[in-house]
Amino acid sequence: MLELPQDIAGLQALYRSGEVTVSEIVAAHLERIEALDPQLNSVVTLNRAAMDDAARLDAGTTPRGPLFGVPVVIKDNIDTAGIATASGSAALAAHVPAADAHLVVRLREAGAVILAKTALPDFAMSWHGHSSRSGVTCNPYDLSRDPGGSSSGTGAAVAAGLAMAGVGTDTGGSIRVPASFCGLVGIRPTVGLVSRHGVTALVREQDSPGPLARTVADAATLLEAMTGWDPDDPVTALAALPPHRRTAQDPLPPEALKGARIGVLRQLCATVPGDDPEVARVVEEGITAMRAAGASLIDVGIPRLSDLLHQTFMYLRQSRRDINHSLTRSGAPFTDIADIVATGQLRPADVLLRAVAKSHRDPHHDGAYGRGLELRTRLQHQIAGLFAQHKLSALCYPSVRIPAPSRTDIDDGAFDTNAPHSRPMPTNTLLAAQAAFPAVTIPTGSTSGGLPVGMELLGLPHRDRDLIALATDLERITPARTSPTLTAGLGSTA
Repeated sequence: MLELPQDIAGLQALYRSGEVTVSEIVAAHLERIEALDPQLNSVVTLNRAAMDDAARLDAGTTPRGPLFGVPVVIKDNIDTAGIATASGSAALAAHVPAADAHLVVRLREAGAVILAKTALPDFAMSWHGHSSRSGVTCNPYDLSRDPGGSSSGTGAAVAAGLAMAGVGTDTGGSIRVPASFCGLVGIRPTVGLVSRHGVTALVREQDSPGPLARTVADAATLLEAMTGWDPDDPVTALAALPPHRRTAQDPLPPEALKGARIGVLRQLCATVPGDDPEVARVVEEGITAMRAAGASLIDVGIPRLSDLLHQTFMYLRQSRRDINHSLTRSGAPFTDIADIVATGQLRPADVLLRAVAKSHRDPHHDGAYGRGLELRTRLQHQIAGLFAQHKLSALCYPSVRIPAPSRTDIDDGAFDTNAPHSRPMPTNTLLAAQAAFPAVTIPTGSTSGGLPVGMELLGLPHRDRDLIALATDLERITPARTSPTLTAGLGSTA
């Protein structure tokens, strides 16, 4: 099997030297999918035109973009023309969009080759990697464990080297949880930086497509390619205008942590019964490393944070409306999520999806909806106030307070709050999501059992590039990412 490059820069160097062709690289990744994915179950649909797309790039008839010949995978709630897009639902397995999502158009224009669509829980409504359409997805670091949801297939596939990078979506943490569990960099961009047109909605004000990759540089390159104004998503206009708009050609500041002021949100670092103390240890080691790199670490807190997160949880107030709008727009065979639930094709664990199907079609009929919007603004102001008061560059905390959980624990209802002896999923990703702020998860080490641990950096809206600079420096000073045991002997993807 062809030895695969470790990152996009290395791949581009091989192309420039003429050592490999795009067709060879794409074929090698398809072979890797064939070899490894039967164990992972991360891919739901292959792009049958991938080799044809590679051949066109090899023919040299189009300019070389920044993602020339880069094999990527796309979460299956993002429209791809001619390739089934089912949002993880067995009821939509035969739905084939007529057009690409805006972000897919931009990826293709940048030279990326779409390899496949990846698994997700039905309508992205779970922290875990299971789906009525494709079954259970496994973590390449330990096949008995979960890769995290909802971008579970993208996370598992990229971690195992089935693609150079991939695209997920993040409404509550669906990029950052798989990044934490699979040893990846995951970026939740400012809402509107990447167009959501052609992406199945969940909570429209929070929805944010973004990259998962094995390095910060690769994630940033993918993000830059997807970024841009789209008249079909008016929220993209602000991010496309100065002073927000900056390009990949703008150099990142070196040693960005030196002199940076990082707020440690201790409420999200504190452990409770059921949390893993090894995760806390790894994160504290990352905090110590940032301090050694010249950053000032300041302990901070947000009053009544738990209450604010509970009261700004909008899935049960508006997701039915937002999903139904996406179904109608895409020409899917259903126009109401309640009708999909009524088919009886869900998994028993899809509790949130069933609850959404019973919620109001119009959130304005829910008396708590307006209050939730008001408190979302309060949450945004509380976070921004910390930045102003302490002159912060970012907030930091563990992305999730446990490593990847076992499939047995998930199936036994460990995180199903309707089951006895259960607890909520101990993720911290809701903070950035419900405030609609950008955040980056970076792998900062592993437990003694070899499971990845991710640290999250949260920044202010439209300052994504500052976050990426900090993440780049954090990546430099923390332990190098280790490859999953599943990939041993199959070529370098570290």
